[in-house]
Amino acid sequence: MKTAGIICEYNPFHNGHLYQIQKTREAGATHIICVMSGNFVQRGDVSIVPKQAKAQMAIDAGADLVLELPVVWSMASAELFAKGAVSILKNTGICDLLSFGSECGDLAQLKKAAAAVRDSAVESKISSYLAQGISFVSARAKAVEEIYGKDIEALISSPNDILGIEYLNALVGSQIEPLVIQRDTPHDKDNDSPFKKSAGEIRTLILTGETSFKKAMPHSAYETLRQYAKLGQCPNTVEDLDKAIMAVLRRFEAEDFLNFSDVGEGLENRLYNAVRQSASVNEILLRAKSKRYTMARMRRILLNAFLGIGKGYSQSEVPYLRVLGMSEGGKELLAAMRESAQKPVIMRYADFQSASGVARKIFAFECKAADLYALSYQKPAPCGTEMTSAVYIGSKE
Repeated sequence: MKTAGIICEYNPFHNGHLYQIQKTREAGATHIICVMSGNFVQRGDVSIVPKQAKAQMAIDAGADLVLELPVVWSMASAELFAKGAVSILKNTGICDLLSFGSECGDLAQLKKAAAAVRDSAVESKISSYLAQGISFVSARAKAVEEIYGKDIEALISSPNDILGIEYLNALVGSQIEPLVIQRDTPHDKDNDSPFKKSAGEIRTLILTGETSFKKAMPHSAYETLRQYAKLGQCPNTVEDLDKAIMAVLRRFEAEDFLNFSDVGEGLENRLYNAVRQSASVNEILLRAKSKRYTMARMRRILLNAFLGIGKGYSQSEVPYLRVLGMSEGGKELLAAMRESAQKPVIMRYADFQSASGVARKIFAFECKAADLYALSYQKPAPCGTEMTSAVYIGSKE
């Protein structure tokens, strides 16, 4: 058995994701574990379909096991997102490879970029640039270019390679080997082919009522999306939660924002004033944005505040391995994990009763996130769905 991990969001699952699974199989993987973010995603947004739908899409398209990346990590910076997801793969005790997409596709160059990001000389220069008031992303790019040159700087500035670089850094000291899958199509770029659409393009088409995205998804994934749409649980957007988010944020004083990651150096006052002057989340973002803070970072701050996820939780390893979906091959993986897993494997709500206090705390955030996410449905669902949702088990086809 040779097991590969894929870290993903599947928002929603499309042909590019299927391509990665197929190429990972071709590289020798007999089993595939997907570590997947849930109802809230790293760009600071809600998932367009519930995580149960995404797990079903992944299993039906060829994944063997879907493990959840809890919201504490799925809504963190790229570095902490990667560390959390990789910690899950490490703690299964059975993962041999980490498969990830890259526009560059050159592992040697990506490793150089990962080393550059870790370099203390780069960190020192970043600090000096941050003091000048520019964003972390820009400061890091300038520092890396000065020391390592334009080619490496281009890699750390590419949205198609940033997470891959963070995965490589998270793998340092691990026995898991990286497997780079070169992207067939640049991510989030316009493409005329109906078979090659990014997740962002598909989300846009779904929200505008277009159906041309159908060919850009595996048939089973498209049918799952339709199934959840009929239930009124798709499509979901952060705008569907706008009033709920505003209701929470309007209760905050400036100092309350300091409880959340990435807030400091006066940003708390900027956010407080933006909330007081705005009637929507988008207005807050427009008023609070600056050169120093990326829009994705600002969205994450607001959503973490809405969900009540304070700073510090994402600094450690994920304390459990929660199963969202599995195939027949997934059952084989679970059997192996019973002997090798270094964290408790969670199949149902009752399993949390014997888990650590930290695990129960992280799951409490997950329950709250699910309850609030359910307000985005056409017909909002009551609380408690996280405690009753079942693992999706794929057919034996």
